[in-house]
Amino acid sequence: MFRQLHIKMTLINAAVTIFLFIILISGVCILLEFNSQSTTDYTLTKITKNVTQNNMVDLPPRNMRDNDSEEKRPSIFPMPHPSFFFIKTDAIGIIVHKSSDITVDNDTLSKLVQATVKSTKLRDDIEFATIPFSYLKTPLSNGGFLIVFDDQSEERTIFHTTVSYLILAGLFCTLLSFLASFFMAKHVIKPIQYATTQQKKFVANASHELRTPITIMQTNLDIMKGAPPGDTLDNNRKWLNNLQGETTRMTELINSLLFLARADANQQLLEKEYFSLDTVVESAVTAFELLAAEKEITLETKVHGQAITGLGDPARIKQVLTILIDNALRHTPPNGKITTNCYNTVDTSVINVIDTGEGIAEEDIAKIFDRFYQADSSRQRGGAGLGLSMAKWIIKRHKGTLKVFSKLGEGTTFTIKLPRNAI
Repeated sequence: MFRQLHIKMTLINAAVTIFLFIILISGVCILLEFNSQSTTDYTLTKITKNVTQNNMVDLPPRNMRDNDSEEKRPSIFPMPHPSFFFIKTDAIGIIVHKSSDITVDNDTLSKLVQATVKSTKLRDDIEFATIPFSYLKTPLSNGGFLIVFDDQSEERTIFHTTVSYLILAGLFCTLLSFLASFFMAKHVIKPIQYATTQQKKFVANASHELRTPITIMQTNLDIMKGAPPGDTLDNNRKWLNNLQGETTRMTELINSLLFLARADANQQLLEKEYFSLDTVVESAVTAFELLAAEKEITLETKVHGQAITGLGDPARIKQVLTILIDNALRHTPPNGKITTNCYNTVDTSVINVIDTGEGIAEEDIAKIFDRFYQADSSRQRGGAGLGLSMAKWIIKRHKGTLKVFSKLGEGTTFTIKLPRNAI
């Protein structure tokens, strides 16, 4: 799918570039044609005027024509091209006078003049003997004509050469654009590809996590259904407890999935208020005292300094601490210790959750905040791997930071830093 999208984006970008170059080349061609036509019309008219009104009998030598600036024209037009010449004819088209530096031989000139005299148009462009000409024909008092010609061979050559260079430049730029589009499209697709991969992974992991408690619940129900008639409640209590435990686990998982879905949709709101942060810390720790005692783990709370007050969502901050302490309990062996402390700096409130557990491998530290990621791939520790990603999101929304420091065999420390004026 992404390969096709990559190719489509590349081709679209290249097509847009080609289209723009076609417009550019077309615009340049139109401008060159307009400029050439305007210059030719101007010069034909000027020569006609000089011959008819000023009795000019010949044009200046070619090497002097570029300096003929008797009448200034707009700067867009170059000086008269040195390919102009004129002839005078009698009433039947016989040449009676011609200027010097004519660009064709006498035979071709005679045929060209005859064709021009017979034409009903006074101003036209013709091609004669494969040579393009522009002319302006003016009737004379003797019944003949004054015909001023412009041999446009050189102009056509320059025009075609310019267009050829533009096409080559366009092809070269198109190739560069294609290559640039190829790499840019690949770069643009990366985040989309990553997001799609994460979404697929999220759905797969969520399905797995939901399937597991459902399977356990189904198994326990099958055992209870297969019990002898009249079996007592006490005999089935084990299976009922399993059902209750898996129901609780599924409820927690669904709530976590809903939380992250709302977070992704920017619909997970925080209810900010001023609250006592040390009270929230003590409340979160107290909730785990019974479980810690069962696991023979010591829980300790330390509050340094005066009461720590901040602005934020106390329920969400407690949720983060609950996630971190629960995570520490699952990874700390019996006789271990979990310490939760909090204190203020000048502009920051700091909370540390420190355990003496197994620690986290260095290669896993960068991944533990990813959804469904569990360093214990066997999933025997409990949990779905969503808690830390939820905690990270909550702290980030409080404009704070959540960092982890850990070493295998030496325990783990999670450090929360919250701005005191924007918790």
